[in-house]
Amino acid sequence: MSTQIDQKTVAQAVEALYATAHWLLGQARYKDAAEVFRAMCKVEPEDERGWLGLGQAHESAGQRVIAKEMYLTGVTLAHGGRCAIALARVLREMGNDGDAAAAVDFADELAKDTDDEALAALVAWERGQS
Repeated sequence: MSTQIDQKTVAQAVEALYATAHWLLGQARYKDAAEVFRAMCKVEPEDERGWLGLGQAHESAGQRVIAKEMYLTGVTLAHGGRCAIALARVLREMGNDGDAAAAVDFADELAKDTDDEALAALVAWERGQS
């Protein structure tokens, strides 16, 4: 018997983890949500949604520094433009406007490179907020 799990099974597991974690986040169960998002990140580290959710769980729990690190990890491992936008927001809140602007610039370049109109709209909105 093969111990290898097929990609469809992995994708279904990731979707189940994502749905569960978001439900927990909506219930203000931030620690539990973070645990589930963390599991998702271990299974699929290149899925930006896991890092974004993990950062959001920590940010909602008042753990801004940890959230910043999770968003940065999402930028690094998943090349996540949405993580870059979240990172910029946290950096700005922490008074680090220079690095926040660089994170938005990264997201902008990614949006252009991938022709991601939704990300481009987030970049425009974020630039309007600064």
